[in-house]
Amino acid sequence: MTGDTKVVNRGKGDKIFIATTGIGVLERAVNISASGARPCDKVTLNGHIGDHGMAIMSQRENLEFESAIERDCAALHGLLDRMLDACGAVTGNQSGDHPIHCMRDPTRGGVATALNEIASQSKVGMLLHEDRIPVREAVQGACEIL
Repeated sequence: MTGDTKVVNRGKGDKIFIATTGIGVLERAVNISASGARPCDKVTLNGHIGDHGMAIMSQRENLEFESAIERDCAALHGLLDRMLDACGAVTGNQSGDHPIHCMRDPTRGGVATALNEIASQSKVGMLLHEDRIPVREAVQGACEIL
């Protein structure tokens, strides 16, 4: 199940806000948790970082940049299904062991916060290669300006 909260400036919360909840059946024997990271696991991102945060900040602060920066909101259930299928985490897997140990949506606090939470809860360290973290040129340029 899920929920969402909105943080808005005082006096700006007079519009409609909708929060949704999804309820379903877990058809796989999986145990995916922030405390599940193990030594030698790999960090995988499903896209570029910073798009959502910079798009929101530019709208809130009326900032304009040379290139348009768009939010990266998308449904991820199809991607998750394909990932679990590819790693063999299918119904009937009695051990529940699979190569995906934890996941996080870093939208609210960013990738650094999400990775810090995983490392802390799993009691593992991480070595990141900065040059391999995908950041769009427009987002990187906006960050440098700010």
